[in-house]
Amino acid sequence: MWTRIDKSFPVPAEVRSVLNALFDAGFDAYLVGGCVRDFLLARPIKDFDVATSARPEEVEKIFPKVIEVGRAFGVMKVVTESGMQVEVATFRKDASYHDHRRPSKVEFSDVRADAERRDFTINAFYLDLKTNQILDFFQGMQDLKDKVLRAIGVPDERFREDALRLLRAVRFSSRFGFKLEEGTRRAIQENAALIRKISIERIRDELEKILTHPSSRVAVVELDQLGLLENVVPEVSVAKLEQKKVWDQTLRVLNVLSSSVAVEPSVFYWSLFLLPTLRLNPIEKRDAEARKIAERLKFSNEDANLMAYLVRETPKFKDAFSMREATLLRWMRDENFELLMRFHELDAISYDGNLAGLEFVKSVYPEAKRRFQVKSPISGDDLVKLGMSPGRQFTEILRVVEDLTLEGVITTSEEALSYVLTHFVK
Repeated sequence: MWTRIDKSFPVPAEVRSVLNALFDAGFDAYLVGGCVRDFLLARPIKDFDVATSARPEEVEKIFPKVIEVGRAFGVMKVVTESGMQVEVATFRKDASYHDHRRPSKVEFSDVRADAERRDFTINAFYLDLKTNQILDFFQGMQDLKDKVLRAIGVPDERFREDALRLLRAVRFSSRFGFKLEEGTRRAIQENAALIRKISIERIRDELEKILTHPSSRVAVVELDQLGLLENVVPEVSVAKLEQKKVWDQTLRVLNVLSSSVAVEPSVFYWSLFLLPTLRLNPIEKRDAEARKIAERLKFSNEDANLMAYLVRETPKFKDAFSMREATLLRWMRDENFELLMRFHELDAISYDGNLAGLEFVKSVYPEAKRRFQVKSPISGDDLVKLGMSPGRQFTEILRVVEDLTLEGVITTSEEALSYVLTHFVK
């Protein structure tokens, strides 16, 4: 069960100090889970989690500043002098799960029991920094070597305990290039519908991790083959059944995304992923359909608005050549327009390869940005002084004057007022 490693673990000084404090107080303490796995895979380490025999009240006595995360589950966060937060969890054994998400109660236990409650063998490593040895109860080291993702114990039980593990299995296997162990794979297929028991927010967050990673195409294909896609993004699954070209386009989009090195807002990835499905709707209805999906996935209003904007505006690039100058400038003036250009580029590459509209827009955009700063030379107050009353025509006049200003036809307030008097005042 113990394996000595030859290379040193790159643990931050703050994390090491937490471990040392636990050691000095007479408790067992290990680095656990993903940080050890990623170290063994030579991947960047994001979080350093600690598992210990110390109970929550004992952790509070050892460290001057502790934040409760889930005392009943033995999870605390130690705040170091530098302000870094290190998650420290007590060894525990979980009782039965009542909602396919969390145990009805937990019992503080030993390291073996703590390992048995975890999801996959490659996530159940315990690294002892004192001896530079890894505790591996379930041959996870061999699974890493064989590139296999295997559920701990009985796969069916692991997925029934926490159904989100169904998605996590796909995320890990695709991200690491691992094959799902046959029993694990079969259990996912048999329990796929259980994912509906999980809150949509947790599902969305897990899917987001999939869509924003270069392995997204592999993962989405796996989700479909395992019967998960129809349970988490039914809109895409239904569209696939309606038209094969929609599915082909979706996979091409994911291919293009996987080769993109830019880091975009998460809703950017969602919008591209959903666009082939949304194209089954008339252009004028796509943004409304996008909002419906965003609402189901409980996106923030800001993200829902951005998704609707990207989906609604990307077809307009083909009309950019024929737009009136003021219309083109207004369109390009939107605060998210540069994101839209990047969005349309990936969409066009994966869809029909037609980048003509985008190239035209790019050619005029630098000058357009300079002209965005131009303000209308008159305001509503000026129209009131002419004896006009606010209303539909009032708004129309201001827009016309702004258009002419953007186009350089009107440059001063005198010219603007003269234009209004000539064309609108009788």
